[in-house]
Amino acid sequence: MLFSAADKELAMLLADCCELTYEQYKQNGVFQPPKGFQHICGFQAQAIGTTEWFGFIAESEQEIVVAFRGTQSDTDWIADSLINQRIYPYTANSGLVHSGFLSIYETCRDSIMETLVTLPKQKRLLVTGHSLGGALAILHMLDARVNTSFADYMMYNFAAPKTGDIAFRNYYNLQVSKTFRIVNLFDVVPLLPPHKIKFEKASQEYEYFHVNNSITFTSNLGSISKNHHITTYKSAIERWS
Repeated sequence: MLFSAADKELAMLLADCCELTYEQYKQNGVFQPPKGFQHICGFQAQAIGTTEWFGFIAESEQEIVVAFRGTQSDTDWIADSLINQRIYPYTANSGLVHSGFLSIYETCRDSIMETLVTLPKQKRLLVTGHSLGGALAILHMLDARVNTSFADYMMYNFAAPKTGDIAFRNYYNLQVSKTFRIVNLFDVVPLLPPHKIKFEKASQEYEYFHVNNSITFTSNLGSISKNHHITTYKSAIERWS
């Protein structure tokens, strides 16, 4: 796939923002926003009742970025494991999503949306996230697309797991065409949750699907963590041509 200089620049900006969400988490909310951007606010969310820094909103002259971080704590891992599904509550008739991911997004959603409504709608809205943050970015992008008035938008996520069922996938794809999922084919996280999960005792079955527009690369660094790390994804973007 061929990429323009603008594509590469935007993808790298958003990958940098993903990396900054981890810095924000490790430094208790403190980080330096990307060059040319003003820090509007950081936001916290709850993973299994534990409040943590989960991302930020930043603004430049032309763009607004909402960035979400990936799994870091034990409670994040527990939320990741809650693979039962619930109705996506922010748009009508839009299917089922991963209960654990939604449980985190629900606790930061109001603060994010309350900030977005105060920002200029003529600017492009950019939403991003890595790993768990990629799933949160998908949940937020659909919410923002339907429930705010930003005319221009883009979502890049990196190493995101599957987020919802086929009804959610179809509704998301209908509403949010400007989505790109960057995926290392040697990264196991985008393979999760499994496509089909069946609980025999409860007579329950869940199916998971990715949203559209994947951009794939191959980088095998010899370990699950290295293949998944945001720096591996940034190195791949640097090689885009």
